Amino acid sequence: MAVMAATDPSRDIRGAERRPTATWILMLLALVFVLLMPDWTGSGSNRPVWLFLIPIFLGLIGAAFAVYTRHFWWAFASVLWGLVLIQGLVVLVTLISGP
Repeated sequence: MAVMAATDPSRDIRGAERRPTATWILMLLALVFVLLMPDWTGSGSNRPVWLFLIPIFLGLIGAAFAVYTRHFWWAFASVLWGLVLIQGLVVLVTLISGP
């Protein structure tokens, strides 16, 4: 009877050796988009509604890359990051400029 080693090279170790750098980049890109959303110039022009969906989509795409590399906690963090950024922006703008 042969004993299989714990580090069997025939197993798929795709996620163990790769970092979720694509997820991190997309999370950073979502933050950049959120920081560009407020009207920093004071022009009063409204932003298109679809612009608010970009951080959510970037979070979902980052989660897909994290799942591909088998970093499931980073996938959860990426989705949560994409959803929380918009709410954080609303709270930040409300605190700074008032209701």
